[in-house]
Amino acid sequence: MSQTAPLLANRRLGSLDALRGLTIAAMLLVNNPGSWSHIYPPLEHAAW
Repeated sequence: MSQTAPLLANRRLGSLDALRGLTIAAMLLVNNPGSWSHIYPPLEHAAW
């Protein structure tokens, strides 16, 4: 049995972790922009 197989299974992609972190940060920004009177227009909810 080769010992390289367990090492490859434990690898993580740093770029994927960074993308997930940025996604969470963006979700927090959209849900809590700070002051609702100074919100970036594309982040506003649509008035249906």
